[in-house]
Amino acid sequence: MTRVFTPLIIIIICLSLGLSAFAQTEFTQKILAVVNSEAITQTDVDEILAPIYLQYKSTYSGNELAKKVQVARDDILNQLIEDKLILQQAQKDETITVSEKEIDALVNELRSNFKTAEEFDQILKDQKVTLIDLRKRYKEQLLIKKAVSKEVLSKISIPPSEVSEYYEANKATFVIPEQVRLRSIFLSFNDAPKEEVEKKANEIYEQLQKGVEFVELVEKYSEAPNVIDAGDMGFMNRGTLREEIEDTAFKLEIGKITKPVKTSSGFYIFKIEDKKPASVSNLKSVQDQIRNKLYSNKVEKKLNEWINKLKKSALIEVKTNEKEKS
Repeated sequence: MTRVFTPLIIIIICLSLGLSAFAQTEFTQKILAVVNSEAITQTDVDEILAPIYLQYKSTYSGNELAKKVQVARDDILNQLIEDKLILQQAQKDETITVSEKEIDALVNELRSNFKTAEEFDQILKDQKVTLIDLRKRYKEQLLIKKAVSKEVLSKISIPPSEVSEYYEANKATFVIPEQVRLRSIFLSFNDAPKEEVEKKANEIYEQLQKGVEFVELVEKYSEAPNVIDAGDMGFMNRGTLREEIEDTAFKLEIGKITKPVKTSSGFYIFKIEDKKPASVSNLKSVQDQIRNKLYSNKVEKKLNEWINKLKKSALIEVKTNEKEKS
């Protein structure tokens, strides 16, 4: 589980760029949940939902949009309940504190997104967000983060032996496919007759067979963007190339040149610059990747365990369609 703190800058900008109608129609003080006597309102949910709604609206419509928004709304409500539990726990812990200096830093970072201080103040005013509200929100976010750090992150470690054990048990996931390094000349069909493009490709191939340097012909004829790199495509994994290209490229020896290969967009001629057989990444090259994966898994598990423990000792009421569920 990942705690998602929607930056206030996103909320403020989304509202100022045309989401005010959504805000006016959807943002209400209707209570959606009560956590140990503290309410979570529809406004709390919709503030976070605002940028998500904009994103969905550009892709979905009608019933599909409504379903997507409802799922997002439910997820946000669940997270706000969990955040409220964590915040309440943090406020009880005298060892967890937030200084005014820390809040100042976040406010200044937000302010820096605007051209002037006046513009920043006006946006807050337009959206009916006071500086006191802003500072309170930042303080709560910092308290939540510090509580998670103390109760979860500080208790997680990934010893080297655990990384090694994971590597040995999952070597198949670290296989590097066979690779080929190609240099190419590309002739596009564009509006030209395909017969003419094919004829030109064959003429270039004949020049290569007579010993003309591949790079020279790349610069003279190729229509691909990699002309500036003398046609170098770098190393390509087996399975990533078009079938008609891959079958030819992996069969030829280093230094060989393919006959013109026809594709839907034009003709290619390739030179095989180098090859690498399939191999397995060594532990050193993937140990950070493994450590991050193991760390994320442990964080998610421990965070879920801690939140479930908080939920068991809390009084939580969720209200849906005016009916309460406990």
